[in-house]
Amino acid sequence: MNRQHLELFKTVAEKKSFSKASEALHISQPAISQQINALEEYLGVKLLNRTTRKVTLTEEGKILYQYAIQICKLFDDAERALSEFTGVVKGTLTIGASLTIGEYLLPNIIGAFKVEYPQVQIILDVFNTKHIVRRLLEQNIDVGLVEGPVNNDDLSVEPIMEDELCVIVSQKHSLAGRNSVSLEELACFPFVLREKGSGTREVMEEALRNAGWDPKEMLINLELGSTEAVKAAVEANLGISILSKRTVQKELQLNSLKLLAIDGLKIIRKFYVVYNPKRHRTPAVEHFLNFIAGLNLS
Repeated sequence: MNRQHLELFKTVAEKKSFSKASEALHISQPAISQQINALEEYLGVKLLNRTTRKVTLTEEGKILYQYAIQICKLFDDAERALSEFTGVVKGTLTIGASLTIGEYLLPNIIGAFKVEYPQVQIILDVFNTKHIVRRLLEQNIDVGLVEGPVNNDDLSVEPIMEDELCVIVSQKHSLAGRNSVSLEELACFPFVLREKGSGTREVMEEALRNAGWDPKEMLINLELGSTEAVKAAVEANLGISILSKRTVQKELQLNSLKLLAIDGLKIIRKFYVVYNPKRHRTPAVEHFLNFIAGLNLS
């Protein structure tokens, strides 16, 4: 019986599901089942009641679960004390990032972090903001970096930088010769947008609504699940879009897209670091949060 056995067992017990434990730990279900079976065989008791719907603890499992909580915490405390003493930070850090951040901002941040803390293993999940929030609430990830608003009292939310959204059009589009466009003019053109639940889309819709244009009145030609797909569609002149300036730098250099301001409207949003205060913070997590706070992300 080792730490990994106890971590696996504790996670299965808390999630009440092998599949949810697999998602949280990034380990296959067969591997988790094998480890739990080995633990039960070693201890000579049945720890879990397995049904098609959920997993529950046996009486023996309830006893071990209480000890597993204490033992795993002791391991984390020991790692923290040793890292403070030696200056060496180890462990696993699971980050959930919304698509714009995960694709265009986070690779450089992770690269810089790994230079300082090379022994931290990083697992990165890239989803839209709503999915990241759900995974934080389920305590499946350590930290979230999102571009959409997060209104949940169970999560800690801290802004880390600002970002601007602008209109993008193909160089073949009739607006390509312009530097700005009015809301009234935008209403005449079909759009290519990110999917519902995307932080980019939520911020855009809120800004348009506040400016007096109901997003429901937009002519939506396509809804796509990634920023790269949206840019490709706009390049093909299938519609116009509103995206972060950070996401189109390559296309601007290649002169395949044109960036336009909106007359009388500047869409500024914040990027946030989000975490669940109920989830235990390892030394790797604490150092990453401090690292993010110390960056100049202007």
